[in-house]
Amino acid sequence: MTISDSWNCYFMKRSVVIFVLSIVVAFGLWFRLSGISQNHSFWDDEAYTSSVARDIVADPKNSFGIIKTSLLGYQPLNILILAFSFKLFGASEWTARMPTVVFGTLGIIFAYLVGKKLSNDYGGLLSAFVYSFSQLNLAHATQAKPYASLETLILMIAYVMILAEEKKPKLIHHLSLLIFLTAAALMHRIAIMYWLAYGVFTVFHYRSELVKFLKKPYGIIFSIAGLLFIGFCLNGFKEIGNLFLPYTNGRIFLLFNNTTYLRDLFWRQYGFVTLPAIFGLIISLRRKKATVAGLTAWIVLILFMWNFRSYSRNVRYLMPFFGVLLVFFGVFWGQMAEKFFGKKAWIACLLVASVLYLGGYKIIRKPNVYYNPNADFYGDVQIADYKTMYAEIERKFPDLDDIALFNDIIDTEKWYLKRYSNAYFKKTTGNTAPTINPVNKIYYYHTLSQFLAEKAKYKKGLLIVEDWESILPEEIKQYAKKNMKREMRVEGLPQAKGDNWPLEVYSWNDK
Repeated sequence: MTISDSWNCYFMKRSVVIFVLSIVVAFGLWFRLSGISQNHSFWDDEAYTSSVARDIVADPKNSFGIIKTSLLGYQPLNILILAFSFKLFGASEWTARMPTVVFGTLGIIFAYLVGKKLSNDYGGLLSAFVYSFSQLNLAHATQAKPYASLETLILMIAYVMILAEEKKPKLIHHLSLLIFLTAAALMHRIAIMYWLAYGVFTVFHYRSELVKFLKKPYGIIFSIAGLLFIGFCLNGFKEIGNLFLPYTNGRIFLLFNNTTYLRDLFWRQYGFVTLPAIFGLIISLRRKKATVAGLTAWIVLILFMWNFRSYSRNVRYLMPFFGVLLVFFGVFWGQMAEKFFGKKAWIACLLVASVLYLGGYKIIRKPNVYYNPNADFYGDVQIADYKTMYAEIERKFPDLDDIALFNDIIDTEKWYLKRYSNAYFKKTTGNTAPTINPVNKIYYYHTLSQFLAEKAKYKKGLLIVEDWESILPEEIKQYAKKNMKREMRVEGLPQAKGDNWPLEVYSWNDK
């Protein structure tokens, strides 16, 4: 074969790979856009960050103060991205979810790039395929929350680490890593753990240079100062403290044990991904030792934190790990196909993709208007139709500004209503003294007696009840059901098709 023939063959192969990847990305974007097409109701977390972003657009001069007082800088970069989207397209559920769709689609490309670097083109394409059409990925890439973005960012970090490992040290690689790591930490505080991956990567890949650098006095001083600066700017010391600080249950290190839930999710439900991914990670150590070592250290940490330090057991906090898992799944099959099929490796990877698609297990085969985030882990997201409930409240009570309103938390009313509640009520396991809401300076109360005392201050009012085990104290909920008039009940979000989280509104009128 001549050089010209070899070049033509290579060019044709690259063209086919790019064409297939483009189709996967295009369909992945289509599926994600379909999932936000009906402007369905926000759930609590979506509503809060979106309402803060809307406040910034309305009052840009006070943007820093708005973020600072919004739960003390909760997801600042995510809020600023939402605000930018609102500035361009107006504030709506669709425009709030659009940035996540973009990040989620970008993640498909980086799933391919990382998969290709750790295996081959076909392993990369398989990684992109499962990443694109995964039920869990589609569910979180169609919410106005940062978890799909964090998933993409860890893949971007992994890709740049691979590039830095392949070539001589370049400043652009490490500047890019610092930017991505900082962006991720500002997107959500759980991403402060990404720095462990970078730290382990640096130790493995530059250990001889580090030893020489740290032997010099200025090296130690510079390193300590740099770590202190980064930790202070990203609030990292608080997150590190979360690894060791005791909890209210008196335990010091192993606060909880969520092993049953972790095993159910990644073995019983996703064992077909987990087992190949583990082998994919192990065999990838030969190709990119420093990068895979860094990712492994981060995986151990995030699983430890979720399993033993997190009371909430929310799957969304594991989304970055899930994205990496899908990539290593593709890496395994890509490497196995290359080993056993050689130049016909594409046939094996195509067969795996076909079996997954035709089987339809954990893979979405056609675009939907809603992808349920509770499909893998029930109760991860409280899918209630707040949008309909608040619209009905405003329709049924045109004098809403003149009557009292009681709620449990501020999140959804901040987006859907033009006013705040007069009081909030939430469960507590400790001190029952009233506490102040840092956002609007209205009090939280915790007991039925406090509820009755506040209720007595108003002749007319409404109480919003989430009819599940919610933040609202159960004794207040039961009092309302027995002693107050039920004005309405909204069973659930229509798009969720039976995964109902009912909302009720009760009233009192002491004439």
